Amino acid sequence: MKSRLASGHCLRAPAQGACPYANICEHCPSFRSDAASVSVLGAQRVDTEALVADAQARGWIEEVERHQRLLVRLDALIAQATA
Repeated sequence: MKSRLASGHCLRAPAQGACPYANICEHCPSFRSDAASVSVLGAQRVDTEALVADAQARGWIEEVERHQRLLVRLDALIAQATA
């Protein structure tokens, strides 16, 4: 599955394993967003929900947890951007 990025998609192959840089910006305490980015963050949230479901179906517990942490962070960023 592709991962949505701000200006494109990552096509890292599953055989390469988990990416050490996945969603690094979203988890950075210095990352900020604004109302103009809410649609992108929302689309990323939809993608992440699909990744959670896929990882659950495959039994990839660590990936499920990683994507769930991203969902929490995206919710916080969306709330911050719309406040």
